[in-house]
Amino acid sequence: MMASRTKVAYVLTPITFGGAEKVSLNFLRTVDRNRFDIKPVLFIRPWEEELYFARELRQLGYTFETVPVALKTDSDPMRVPRVAHRLHSYLKKGSFDLVHTHGYFADICGQPAALALGINSISTCHGFIASDLKLKIYIRLDKYVLRMCRMVIAVSEGIRDELVHSGIRDSRITVIPNAVSLLCENVQLLTHRQETRRTLGIAPDEIVVGYLGRLSEEKGLIYLVEAAAELRDAAVLVKFLIVGDGPEKAALEQQVNDRELSNLFTFLGFRTATEKLYPAFDIFVLPSLTEGSPLALLESMAAGVPVIASAVGGIPKVVTDGVNGLLVSPGDPIAIKEKIRLLSVDSELSQRLGRAGIDTIKAKYNIDSWCREIEQCYGRV
Repeated sequence: MMASRTKVAYVLTPITFGGAEKVSLNFLRTVDRNRFDIKPVLFIRPWEEELYFARELRQLGYTFETVPVALKTDSDPMRVPRVAHRLHSYLKKGSFDLVHTHGYFADICGQPAALALGINSISTCHGFIASDLKLKIYIRLDKYVLRMCRMVIAVSEGIRDELVHSGIRDSRITVIPNAVSLLCENVQLLTHRQETRRTLGIAPDEIVVGYLGRLSEEKGLIYLVEAAAELRDAAVLVKFLIVGDGPEKAALEQQVNDRELSNLFTFLGFRTATEKLYPAFDIFVLPSLTEGSPLALLESMAAGVPVIASAVGGIPKVVTDGVNGLLVSPGDPIAIKEKIRLLSVDSELSQRLGRAGIDTIKAKYNIDSWCREIEQCYGRV
């Protein structure tokens, strides 16, 4: 006789599609659905078109609940209590064994509801970025409600330290870094490289420096633009491919124009089929000022692309300078320029770092092992 499945409410706010949302999809694709009955709960803006995340869930065969986070586009002071009440009612009717939340808003609404109903709960903490007053308030509330969790999964040691500093008991925190599929094993890797570069008008012999992720202040992209200006002035010919969207996009495009670099930069905006884009890069740069466990960095390494990244957050746990990538100090465009120049002229080093990156992903950031770790957490709470 088959044992009953553990019923899990998987709560998140996938209004944008960034690292946390991609991590969630990776888990939902890989989780053992014979053991776990996962019911995604999506906080949405009802006036927007259906989310990419929701479409992917349908393709995976999930049924899910949607909860509007706002009834109108302007400020809604009753947002949190209204959403929390709606979620509480859903959880009460659903006979759930576990609630798993991702992100500030899901934590703030989901953790008190789980506590009130006597349901065990887990939160995955992807990091704290206080870019405006509203987010600062949410972060303070989030760190308070996380004390209600039976377990918090931190995606890096740095995030664990911040959680402990916020008053969450270390014994309740488990560090599980993000993980990715091994893109280098895709037999279409070379085809993707050729097709993407041809579509974008990039010659086979041109060196492409890529970035993929959110275009926001903490990603430090202004320093990549300054590094590009330094490279141009030093007659080092490389092109830059920026994939993603975010609040700093217009400012970055203006900076590129002001520095007369428009012929070197292509802004592609938000893309979903990122596995076709990484192979088009010769070098991946992540100039972040703060990070947790950056998925784009892991995906680049999984595709065999040599990486240059800031030595912040969880990055030095992944990248060992000169072994499987190159590290720079945050906010240092001259260092970024020098590392790009080095990789652009030393193909042997680039290939060695790319191979070492693949080995790192195989050994430490395998998506199946990562998923099993989270499943074990489900069994422990």
